[in-house]
Amino acid sequence: MFVVVSSLAKDFHSHAVLDMLKNIPDLTWTPGIPEKFLGKSEEHVRRFFMPKIGSSVNDKTHMVGAAPDSFSWVEEKPECIVIRDQDQCGSCWAFSSVGPFADNRCFSGKDATRQLYSEQYMVSCDKGSDGCAGAYFLQAPQHFLKKTGVPTDKCVSYKSGKTNITGKCPTTCDDQTPLVLFKSAGFADVCTSEESIKVALTQGSLQTSFTVYTDFAYYTKGIYQHKFGPQEGGHAVTMVGYGEEKGVKYWIIRNSWGPSWGEAGYFRMLRGVNECNIEHQCFLTNAFE
Repeated sequence: MFVVVSSLAKDFHSHAVLDMLKNIPDLTWTPGIPEKFLGKSEEHVRRFFMPKIGSSVNDKTHMVGAAPDSFSWVEEKPECIVIRDQDQCGSCWAFSSVGPFADNRCFSGKDATRQLYSEQYMVSCDKGSDGCAGAYFLQAPQHFLKKTGVPTDKCVSYKSGKTNITGKCPTTCDDQTPLVLFKSAGFADVCTSEESIKVALTQGSLQTSFTVYTDFAYYTKGIYQHKFGPQEGGHAVTMVGYGEEKGVKYWIIRNSWGPSWGEAGYFRMLRGVNECNIEHQCFLTNAFE
C-alpha cells in the first residue's frame, strides 16, 4: 500500500507551468526543472522552504562608505568560498548564518584557510529555532553564534540532510573528543537601503532571506524576479555580491542546494526594488571575538 501511495504522489513541477513561464516576454531568467527537483513530489520540494520568516526586532545599522559599481566575493576571495548542500532538512537558516560566519573569518584572515563550521551543531542545539522545520526569526541563529558558538564540521559533521531529523544536541565531537566552540562578536541588520547593503557587502557576506513563490523552483539561471504562483514559504540564503547585466541590476546570492543547482550553486536576484522581500533584513556577522 505504501508503494502505491508513493507512486501517486503529485510532482511539484508542471510542464504546463514551465511552458507558461517560457512564454513570458522579456523574462530575465531561464525557467526549467532543476535536476535536483526532477520527479520530486510537492512534499519533497517544500522541505527546502521554511514557513514565512518573521520581521527583525533588532535596530538597523545604516552602513556608510564607498562601494564600487559591482563587487563579488566569489571573484575577490574564491579560496574562501564553499558551496554547501542542506539536502532534505529545512536548515537553510543554519547554512545562511554559519556560512557567512566562516566566510568572514576567511575574508579577514582570522582563519588562514577556509574552515567548515558545523551547521549540524546549530541545527541540533539552537533552541531559538526549530531544527529541520526551519526558523521564524533569522536573528535567533545570529544570537546563537554570539552567545554559544559552533565547533568545526570536522568535529560535528552534517547528518540531518540525509535523515530530515534535527537530532540531539551533542556534548562531544563525533569522535568523542571535547567540543571547541567558535563565537562571533556580534551582528548588525544592515538592510536600510540598497547603498547600505552594497557597503556592507564589501566588508563580508550577509545572511538574508526572501519570500519563495512557486516559480522560484523553476529557476535555472539568470536574474530572478517573481512572475507566477503563490507563496510557498521562505528561504534563507547568503548574499555575496552585486552587479548589473544589460541594464538590469542584481544581487549575487549563494544558495545551500549544492553546486549543481542554479548558476554553480548561486542565483542572481533583481536589485534595488526589495524583490521578494530580499532587502528587508540582512545580517552582517562580526565573525570573531
